[in-house]
Amino acid sequence: MNMNVSHFRQGVSKVRLSKDAFAELLTVRELFETVSQGVRFDTKVAYINPLQSSVLREELNRIRNMIDHESHVLILDGFKVDKLSTFKSLVWTFSSLLGVPMVQNHLGHKVIEVYDRGGKSIEAGARYHQTRQGAYIHNDGVSDPLPIDYLILACGQKALLGGESILIDASAVYAELMAFPDVLEELKCDFFFENRGMSEDEQLFKAPILYFSSEGIPLIRYFRVYIESAHLKAGVPLTAAKTQALDFLDTVLDQSSVQHRVLLEPGQVLISADNKFLHTRTNFIDMNAPRSEINDAEPLSDLNRYMLRLWLRKQ
Repeated sequence: MNMNVSHFRQGVSKVRLSKDAFAELLTVRELFETVSQGVRFDTKVAYINPLQSSVLREELNRIRNMIDHESHVLILDGFKVDKLSTFKSLVWTFSSLLGVPMVQNHLGHKVIEVYDRGGKSIEAGARYHQTRQGAYIHNDGVSDPLPIDYLILACGQKALLGGESILIDASAVYAELMAFPDVLEELKCDFFFENRGMSEDEQLFKAPILYFSSEGIPLIRYFRVYIESAHLKAGVPLTAAKTQALDFLDTVLDQSSVQHRVLLEPGQVLISADNKFLHTRTNFIDMNAPRSEINDAEPLSDLNRYMLRLWLRKQ
C-alpha cells in the first residue's frame, strides 16, 4: 500500500493518495468529463472499469475501512488546483467513486457549494452552508431521516480569518454524559426534526439524538436550532427535561477535551462518518464582499472561503 498517512492536530489522520492512484483518478476524471459534457456535473457519476485502476480501487477501500472501522474521520490532501471547474470535477469524481452521492436540496443537487451569500441568517431560515456563521455544532444528516455514511467537505479556498473546522466524536460525548444517566435517557428519546431545504414541502420527522450502531458504537443526530424550530412548527414545545438535556449536551460539546480543531487548506478534503462525528466551524471573515453566485470559470485564488460538500452512502 503506497498511501501516505501522517497524524496531526490531536489524532486526525492526514492521508494522500499515492502517485499511481492519483494518476488513475485523473484518468477516470478525463473519461467522466468526456461523457458528461452539456449537463450539470453532479447529474452523472464517475465509474472505474473493473479491469483498470487497481491501485485507486485498493486505496479507496483503505479509506472506507479507516472511516468505517478506525478513526471515523480523516483529511485527504493533494487536491489543490487553479480553476474552480477543475476542482469541482476532481472532487466529484473522487467522491462518486468512494460512495453513492445523495441529493442535498429540493433542486436535486448532489454537490453543495459552501460559501457566504451575504443573505439571511440561520435563525431567519438560511441553511448553514449559505452563511459565515459558526458555533452551531451539528451533523449534516440532521435534515434527512436516512443517515449519511460519509460526509465530504473539500476546501477550494480558505477565509481571510477564521473558518476553522471543529470535529467532535460521538463516542467521546457519550463517555462524558455517562455521569448523567437521566440526561442520556432523555437524549435517547424522540425529538422533532425538520427537513429544512430538502424539499419544497416542509416535513417534520421524529428521531432520537443519541442512538447506537449494531456494534454498539454511539451515533448522534443534532442541530439545536433545527430541533427547536421543528418543535415550534409541530406545536409541541420542548419539555423542561428535554431542554435541560440539550443544555447538558451543548455544555459537553463546548469542552476542548472532546474537540479536534482543523483549519483546512486549499486542496484538502475532510471525510468523516457523519453519524459518528459532529462538526461546526468558527466564524470567518472573507477578503471580499459576499456574492450570491460564483462562475465556474473563476480561479480559486480569487474566491472567498469556498468549500464543496457531498453526502455519500456506501456502495
